[in-house]
Amino acid sequence: MKNYHYQVGGSLAADDPTYVVRQADQDLYEGLKGGKFCYVLNSRQMGKSSLRVRTMKRLEAEGVNCGAIDLSIIGSDNVTPEGWYKGVFYELVRKFELSAKINRRAWWKERESLSPVQRLSEFIEDVLLVEIRQNIVIFIDEVDSVLSLDSSTDDFFALIRACCNQRVDNLAYKRLSFALLGVAKPSYFIQDKNRTSFNIGQAVEVCGFKLEEAQPLAVGLVGRVSNPQAVLREILAWTGGQPFLTQKLCQIVQDACGDFPKFSLERGEQEWVEQLVRSRIIENWESQDDPEHLRTIRDRILGKGQRSVDLLTLYLQILQEKEVEADGSLEQTELRLSGLVVKRNDSLRVYNRIYEAVFAKNWVNKTLVELRPYGEALAKWIASDEQDKTWLLRGRELRQAQAWVANRKNLKLSVQDYQFLNASQALQRRRVQKRLASGLLGSVMFTIGILVGFRENIIYLINESSAYLAAQVAGEEQFSEGENTFFPSNDNFNRQIGIEEFRKENYSTATEFFKRAKETNRNDPEMWIYYNNARAIKKGNPLTLAVVTPATARRDIALEVLRGVAQAQDSFNERREKFKAPLLKIIIANDDSEPTQARRVARTLITNQKVMGVIGHYTSSASEAALKEYEKAGLAMISPSSTSNTLKGDVFFRTVSSNLETAKKLLNYVLANKIKKVVIFYSPEDLYSRDLMESVESLLNQKDVEVIQKVDLRDSELSADAEAFLLSKIQDKPDALFLFPNTELVSVAIEIARARNNVKSLQNKPLLGASSLYSADTLKAGRAALENLILDVHWFADAPDSKEFADKARDMWKGQVSWRTATSYEATQAFIEALSVSDKPSRSTVLEKLKSMNLSSQEPVLVKVSRGKGGPEGSEFRFELAE
Repeated sequence: MKNYHYQVGGSLAADDPTYVVRQADQDLYEGLKGGKFCYVLNSRQMGKSSLRVRTMKRLEAEGVNCGAIDLSIIGSDNVTPEGWYKGVFYELVRKFELSAKINRRAWWKERESLSPVQRLSEFIEDVLLVEIRQNIVIFIDEVDSVLSLDSSTDDFFALIRACCNQRVDNLAYKRLSFALLGVAKPSYFIQDKNRTSFNIGQAVEVCGFKLEEAQPLAVGLVGRVSNPQAVLREILAWTGGQPFLTQKLCQIVQDACGDFPKFSLERGEQEWVEQLVRSRIIENWESQDDPEHLRTIRDRILGKGQRSVDLLTLYLQILQEKEVEADGSLEQTELRLSGLVVKRNDSLRVYNRIYEAVFAKNWVNKTLVELRPYGEALAKWIASDEQDKTWLLRGRELRQAQAWVANRKNLKLSVQDYQFLNASQALQRRRVQKRLASGLLGSVMFTIGILVGFRENIIYLINESSAYLAAQVAGEEQFSEGENTFFPSNDNFNRQIGIEEFRKENYSTATEFFKRAKETNRNDPEMWIYYNNARAIKKGNPLTLAVVTPATARRDIALEVLRGVAQAQDSFNERREKFKAPLLKIIIANDDSEPTQARRVARTLITNQKVMGVIGHYTSSASEAALKEYEKAGLAMISPSSTSNTLKGDVFFRTVSSNLETAKKLLNYVLANKIKKVVIFYSPEDLYSRDLMESVESLLNQKDVEVIQKVDLRDSELSADAEAFLLSKIQDKPDALFLFPNTELVSVAIEIARARNNVKSLQNKPLLGASSLYSADTLKAGRAALENLILDVHWFADAPDSKEFADKARDMWKGQVSWRTATSYEATQAFIEALSVSDKPSRSTVLEKLKSMNLSSQEPVLVKVSRGKGGPEGSEFRFELAE
């Protein structure tokens, strides 16, 4: 047919011969005719506006009064809420031809005392429904344009919902319906989580053209090609029925035929159509994309900031696996709204062959590389002919880059990328080796004095060394369920194979190798957790908790915490294995007890809706930073080690005694031993240390015990010469010395204890300390200097009420266990009990159960350092009960 033209872009007229009638036409028409509120939400250029035009025409033919508002023409830049609502009002007056009934400007101005949304509501009820007696349908097109407004339009969509709800009380509203069209999801309309969501209306799904539906398009091919049906079939095979592309390809075919009637194909229709698609659409697609379509898809994906990387990573997975199970996640929703993928049979697939060819793996890889976080540094390094080392990555930047690459296993980087990363890694290694070669780190092993004198340098070197070692692990991340290790120095061949199989999602094989790994080193809790995680995932629908540890900064402490978690998880999973009930999975996270990092970890955990609770964080400072994030999400947190009294909140619990409880125990000792004057050594900058000092000081003052001096453990004079400091600075003779270091300053406390034995006036004065000094390392480092030191600890293995757990833990871990293992076990057990109250636990059910459990810790106990067997290897001292 010679004069038959296809419509490429824009809305089709209601009687356009190329209009393709789909199931959506009937669904929208019948829904609105029946008085339902409807929404047509899909990606761009799917024919939504053409559907609206045609549906309006059909309804108007049956006496329904229709009006359409395009929200995009009202504007979004620098539009005030007043101006935006006024624009909607003006459009309604104009579209329903009510200008003769009311003066728009006067009517709006007379109601200035009302909010804009109230004025719009009054207009609908008092003007629109009064002046128009027929049924009314308001079509609101481009609803997604409101998402870019500076102000919220929650009230606007709440008004539409209210119009639906008003039908119960005001029959006039039964004549009013709305149809919303745009690139969005219903959940986008009302963003305020404290308000009822947009939960009304009938969704009308707009699908691609099917062959039987697309017959009007074949008309334009008659007389142009010898077999119109075969050509149309091939067109749909390439476009997947996507309306814009189908119209465009039909036009390309028609143009290619020229004026030759009954075009005779020298090759089959399949090859001919493919040649047209590749030459006219795919090749040099950016310059040929007119009207714009493919660039719209590209720009929507790349306009999401850092989330673009997540979208592209998901899309790459779909490309490689052909389909991915639909789960309704934010990333999947955004990818569907871009138009690039489509949901079919509960799976996401690439929409059509054209998209698959244009946005191919090479394009994704190239784009991801362009978005890599170290792109600017790489460009500068290359520009310097790879000579300027100042652009090489180091420390956290290097670890983040390595994690970014490891998370994108199928990403093909350039040779220069790998050269840049290798050069950065080599530089980092040289820096660490140079510092280690200085001998400062080695001196730690021989003399506490040097440890104190060069404390800051050594801590820096240790952290640098730990960071370097962690960076060598393939796929080093802050989170792991089994895909990497936080403890690379624990050599275990079976572990590495298990990790590789876990990454490949071969959970049965991973289970076997993790099982061998834990049998090889039974004292490695990470392997117990990964073994149980693989079992839980293999069984399906696991219950999920997270544990946050200082994995690289405080390796031994992290392992102590993980042993308690692993013991509770293994016991629970063993009991449940023979039933159909899901098993427990543990996500291990690393925050290094650094508050900023703890906050980032918390923000990531709350976005994982499968996480029902968090065990951690370790220090009070880290817990305080993270707690603010958990509060926002209603995610329960049980700390097995944070003792600060300031830690409070609806989601905060702990299985360790608070600083106030610790202070009461120390006070009892002070009163029993008739101590009247004390000196307290502490760190004002550390939340735990400062809070403990303040708790003890307050109780002592109430009992007329004088705190004659408070000393900052970070004082440079104290670090330089503790003995000289005690002789010159401690003027008034105290009856006792209190040592309240955080873990970083334990070495300084030990040096004070050693110096005290050389100061005659202090030699026989009691030493009382915090639980931060309760460790095997403290005994080995302090030795005789700490004899008779009194510590207030949260749990002691030889205490009568601790014996049962201590025996089981010793048997499982083949050695002594710490209080951190016990309190972490109790925290995990509490979560297990809270998870078990419901077949489908949620964060809210877990939180409510924890509140009802009246969760509390054991009463702290006093221990003292004594000579004798039973202590750590290499030390003739041990801890024993002091009461």
